Amino acid sequence: MNELAENEQTGASLLDILEELTAQVEHAKSMPLSASVLINQSEVLDLLETARSIVPQQIVDADSVLQEASAVTNQARAEAESILAQAHAEAQRIVGQARGQARQLVERDAITTAAQSNAARIVDEAQQKALHIKQGADDYSDLQLADLAEQLAAVQDAIDAVQEQIAAGRDVLAERAAESSSAASRGDGRSSGARSGGSHKKLKAS
Repeated sequence: MNELAENEQTGASLLDILEELTAQVEHAKSMPLSASVLINQSEVLDLLETARSIVPQQIVDADSVLQEASAVTNQARAEAESILAQAHAEAQRIVGQARGQARQLVERDAITTAAQSNAARIVDEAQQKALHIKQGADDYSDLQLADLAEQLAAVQDAIDAVQEQIAAGRDVLAERAAESSSAASRGDGRSSGARSGGSHKKLKAS
């Protein structure tokens, strides 16, 4: 659960970076007669680099959570199988003991019919008791596995949410990078045009 909390915190950090990039673009100084704006290239590149370093860590964390969930699943299955094995062994022991008692009763009882009837009753009771034990073990195992399935579903939902944040963050970073590159290109073009125009005016004056 601690790793899930860390994943959520990392996702929030990535969103904070995207918000900061958006704020810089929205509050940047506009260029006259243009849709372009002036932004601090160093600050934007630092933010993009930080976001890039966060994204791979989220993937590593998600894989770690998934591996831990798999380990929990295997442990729960092993415990369920152990409980079932113990229940079956106990049931067989009870039935074997009852059959032994029944054989002793038949051998010692002078009234064979009554002894056999009593033996059959003991065996039947033992089988019923063994059945109850086995059924209880099966019910417990089913309950444990159902609870584990719910926990795994919650873990998968959290991982899916982190992966969606990663994908959304990458899209926003790509859009911001494209906007920054386009703005820089248009700014360089206008600066070059202005220098060229100044040179022509000086030549005419001469």
